[in-house]
Amino acid sequence: MKFLINNVRVNIGTCKSTIMDPNADKIEAKTKKATEGLSEETIAHLSERRQELETHILDTFNGKEMWFQERRLQFKGVANITTNEWGVSIKFESENFRTLSLSGRWDIIVSYRNGLGAQYAGWTVCFDCPYPEMGTSYN
Repeated sequence: MKFLINNVRVNIGTCKSTIMDPNADKIEAKTKKATEGLSEETIAHLSERRQELETHILDTFNGKEMWFQERRLQFKGVANITTNEWGVSIKFESENFRTLSLSGRWDIIVSYRNGLGAQYAGWTVCFDCPYPEMGTSYN
C-alpha cells in the first residue's frame, strides 16, 4: 500500500510477521561455539592471542573500579569481565549511567598495564581518568 503524507510517499508493508513459533516449546536449543564459522587459521590466531592476554586481563581488571571512555562519554564504574575462545566481554556497571555491554575479539583487544580497549570499536576502560579536564561526562 502507498500513502501520500505531506507530499511524501510512504510505503506500508503488507507482509505477515511471525511473532512466535507456535511450537517453540518443542524446539531443541542448540549451543553454538563462539568461533563457529571461522577458519582454522583464525581460530589458531585467536587462541594464541588469548594465551597472551587472558590471565593479565582477568587478574588485573576484573571486578575493579575503572573509567570508561568512548568519544565524549567518560565515567566511573566496575568492569565485570568474562572471556571465551572468541574474545572479551565486559559488563560495565556504573551508579550514574546505564550498564554497558562491551566486547572485542582477541585480535583487536589491546591490553596495557593500567587499562584495556578494543581497536576499531573505540572504547577503553582504565584505572586513570583518560581526560581529567573533561571530568565525568555523560553526553
